[in-house]
Formats: sequence, structure tokens, C-alpha cells
Amino acid sequence: MAGDPNDVIESGGQTGPRRWVGIAVLAVLVAVPVISLLAGRDPGAPASPAQASTPGVVSAPVAAGTPTNVLYPRPRSKGDRETLDVVFPDGSKAQIGYPAELGLAKLGVRPAQGGWLEGYFSLFRMLTVPPGGYAEIAQGRPMLRRLAGHGTLWQPTGPTEGQVMMFDFAPWYVTLRDQKDGMTYEQRLLWAENLRGRVTGDGYLVLEATSPVRLAGPGQLFRGALVGPQLWFGGAGEAVLVIAPAPRCDIREISQVVPDPSGGFSSRRCADGVYIEAAGERAAVERMIAGVRVRLTS
Repeated sequence: MAGDPNDVIESGGQTGPRRWVGIAVLAVLVAVPVISLLAGRDPGAPASPAQASTPGVVSAPVAAGTPTNVLYPRPRSKGDRETLDVVFPDGSKAQIGYPAELGLAKLGVRPAQGGWLEGYFSLFRMLTVPPGGYAEIAQGRPMLRRLAGHGTLWQPTGPTEGQVMMFDFAPWYVTLRDQKDGMTYEQRLLWAENLRGRVTGDGYLVLEATSPVRLAGPGQLFRGALVGPQLWFGGAGEAVLVIAPAPRCDIREISQVVPDPSGGFSSRRCADGVYIEAAGERAAVERMIAGVRVRLTS
């Protein structure tokens, strides 16, 4: 496909085998009733869901109706534009400028980032934050077992997926969703022992990992899907805006991040080492793509 790697590309949807990463992230971050499991059939059978004595901490569930697992940052205003100082889950920072009428801060923002275990690249998984936080994963059921650090194991939330790992990096709850007969207990334990999270003064979640857990870097692709650090604005019936650092961003090589946009329309572009995609109702999407500007600051 010829053309400028920074071209704006519009789409009414996408098909094909590379849609699974986007659907999996979409299902968690924007609360659509779709679950798609991530690639890789891992060796070994899943562990018995018996209670373990490994110490761990799980924050108390929040009251119903309380916003969870979403950050509403405070923008700076100047004239008819607003600016947000944001932090991606790898710790890099940026300034997002946009027309005040878009109200990005009011949409709320959530992080996402991919990762895998060294030696098991086919065991790639996305780390996402469910909009309903603890309650969405627990669904009133007991925890299966504590793992290590801040990691716990929970029953599947749908008939097509495996057990769910949840990390409590208060106030954020991060999930690693598995496929049926996916990771072994030992592999899950490696994730729990080597994934850490910290919260910045402004409330953003930063993820860190030690070997053998590897987190995807800025702009990294997995089977054509963008899996490096990302921030997702909106969802749950509203337009969605995805922003991700991508140093060698080439729109021709990146699969659509939001594969089944609510409203049936999406548009995306690369600009100044940043990937930007908006999905939803056409008019809202076009305003986002035309008006949002991102400047990486570190």
C-alpha cells in the first residue's frame, strides 16, 4: 500500500485474524459485551483453584455507583482549548491539547499495555483495567486464590475465557485475562511476582516489570496490533479516543485498535511519534481527529 505513513485513515470496521487484540482491549476498557482471548496455547494445564497461603492485599470493594478504574484529570484552560498533562503506563509523559468542546477530561482515561513472559512470546497478554474494577471481576463470588505481591486469581467472567488474574495497585485494579487451559500456576505466579504498579501524584498508573515478565515498549506491535503503552478516553456508549507513543509510527503497518466501533466509524493518524485513533459516531470522531494534538514531553 502506497502513501504517507502519517495519512489519516478512516474506516467503517475491520475483519481478519488480527482483530483479536483490539477486541480484547475494547471489551475491557469500554465495557462492550465482547470477549476475545489472546493468542498462544501455553504448555501445561491450569492449576487447581485451591486457596493458597501466599500473602497478598486486596482493597475493599467500593460502593455501588462510585466511579472506579477511571481517572478524570484536571485540564488547563486557555481560550477555547484545554490541555492535559498525561502519563502513559510506561512512565512517559505528554501534553494533549484539544478544543474545550470535546471535553476529553470528562470522558475519563484508562491505561492499557501488553506484555509476555520471556521464552513464551506466544503467551502474550494485554494488561487492562475493567471499568467496574473489583466488583466487575468478583461478581459476588469468592477469590480462587492469592498468588504473590498484589496478584490474585478469580473465576472466568464469561463462558469463553479462562481464569482472570487481578492486580490491586490501589486505586487501580488491573486484569490479565487468560484463555481456557491457558497459563499454568507457575506462569501466573511469575506474573504476580514480577509485575508492579505505582500511582503518580496526578493519579496515573505506571507499570513496571522484572524478568521474566516483559512489558511492550512504545509503538511495539504484536501480529500487527499496537500493544505498547496506551491511554483510552471515553467508552460505554461514548466516542473512544486512543493515544499511544509510537516512535516509528506508520499507519500502514498498524491494525485498527478499536475493531468494532460503537457508531460504526473510526479514523486514525500518526503525528510526531504518536498514534491517535478515534471511534464512535462520525461527527465526534472527525472532531477528535481534527482537533487533538499530542506533544511527547519525556
